[in-house]
Amino acid sequence: MQRMKKILVIDDISTNLLLIKSILKSSFPDYDILLTDSGMKGLALAGSEQPETILLDIFMPEIDGYQVCSKLKNDPATRHIPVLMISAYGDNTDVRVKGLNVGADAFISKPFNNSELIALVNVMLRIKQSEDLLRIQNKELKSTVLKLKEAKKVQMKNINKINKYQKRLKALNAALLESEEKERKTIAGFLHDGIGQTLSIANIKLTSLLNKRLSDTIQSEISETSGLINNAIAETRLLTYDLSPPILYELGLIPAIKWKLEQVSNKTSLPIEFSSTVEKIRLESEQSILVYRSVSELLINVLKHAEASVINVNIKKIGKNYYISVVDNGKGFEYKNPREFTRQEGYGLFSITERMESIEGKFKIKSKKGAGTHAILIVPEKNK
Repeated sequence: MQRMKKILVIDDISTNLLLIKSILKSSFPDYDILLTDSGMKGLALAGSEQPETILLDIFMPEIDGYQVCSKLKNDPATRHIPVLMISAYGDNTDVRVKGLNVGADAFISKPFNNSELIALVNVMLRIKQSEDLLRIQNKELKSTVLKLKEAKKVQMKNINKINKYQKRLKALNAALLESEEKERKTIAGFLHDGIGQTLSIANIKLTSLLNKRLSDTIQSEISETSGLINNAIAETRLLTYDLSPPILYELGLIPAIKWKLEQVSNKTSLPIEFSSTVEKIRLESEQSILVYRSVSELLINVLKHAEASVINVNIKKIGKNYYISVVDNGKGFEYKNPREFTRQEGYGLFSITERMESIEGKFKIKSKKGAGTHAILIVPEKNK
């Protein structure tokens, strides 16, 4: 059930109370008119009944209207209630100024006009209604702000979790790359020292049979088999170099890239132009491996997809960064962020991005359909 709204009248003269009540009752029939002849009783009623407005006489015994108004406006429970002061001295400027200073919202002088009183009470009620609405909106706003703060805390907590997870993934990726290189070296060593040596010995023993008296047919078959073994030895050596190129560990990144370009050119007859303003790239061994793998991945992409007639590889240094560019004049493609590529259409580019980020480098691509592709690896120099 909705609480009945109330108007409180405080005046020490009973005839004034009855007069005001009769005026208010006829104009505000839905309001309960509360009367009291004491300032102290008025304070108590204001706190317990929470009226919509208070009509307050100024000059009263025990505690005057100024004191009552001051107490009302300094109490959080009643400060929002509009106060209309009533006094025979309401036209006096000093009286009005003093009333305003203690918090009065409006004045009316005795004897008052009934219409003026009703109009002023209506103003007080509108003020109260507006303040109540403002308090509700303010409360809702505070609640919304609090919820937003809590949501932001949850969001930041989730972001921190994601960042930590990403750091762990990057650390895991770096460990996987290191493990992959170790495994490549192991397999390369096995191919060179195991299968390669076995094939070489088998070939020596096989060709030694050519010195014996054998039929031309058998000697032809031996020669043919020896040729196959030699091809297998060459393929094994090439595979060994691809898995773990000794030139990279012994001579450095630039000679290793040159060797890779020669292998690609010899295998495909595709013209490859190389230029460098740098004699030596100063990187940690692990960084050099990742850069070499990235360049190799870019070359593979060109051969698979670009349909290019020439490849240009350039190395330069600007500031503390090395810029390694792989440029082709092929068909190009509509570039998008490597992180948005699917596994089928661009996993290699995503892998290069991850490699570069693991060594605090960057990977950039400029490409358009029909305008070729310009890929750049930006690698920070190793600290001296």
